[in-house]
Amino acid sequence: MNRIIISLVLALAVSPVCAALQAPTRTLQPVGDASMVVMDRGAKLEVIPTKRAMPQADATSRVTIHRVVAASAGSMIGPQQLGVVFNHARQEQGYISGEIAFQMKSGLKLSGLSSAIYPGLKKVTNPEVYVVNARTPAEFIAVLKRLQARDDLAWVEPTVTYGPSQTSVTNELAK
Repeated sequence: MNRIIISLVLALAVSPVCAALQAPTRTLQPVGDASMVVMDRGAKLEVIPTKRAMPQADATSRVTIHRVVAASAGSMIGPQQLGVVFNHARQEQGYISGEIAFQMKSGLKLSGLSSAIYPGLKKVTNPEVYVVNARTPAEFIAVLKRLQARDDLAWVEPTVTYGPSQTSVTNELAK
């Protein structure tokens, strides 16, 4: 009996596996506006200037749901009215408050940065880590690209959060 079981197991192990598993197909969302795209850690991050998200706690107060609404491109972004982005690598919507963190390269000190072109500039910790806070989606793109182009920075990272959303059809912020 043991020989029969061993023979069957070996026969199954040696025989070719003919699984017909197909990878699920998904359509990738194309870039809507190339001027609103920045690279973030190897991924295209597209800022959607005409959407804002309001964070709200769900019924259990454990999860934050983002209520997405239409807005004018010039309306402000911040902690209570987040900008909306689309991460093309993750194929997922995310949210920005306008905060961008960066660190100076080792041994270098901050110079040549003014609050006029880097809004809300402040040092947050040593060694030489700073944040800036853009106020609109267009300003976010401009400041992030300006920081990424500098060669005296070790890294530049926009603060992006991800989570569930609820889309609203009202045009509340465009007024």
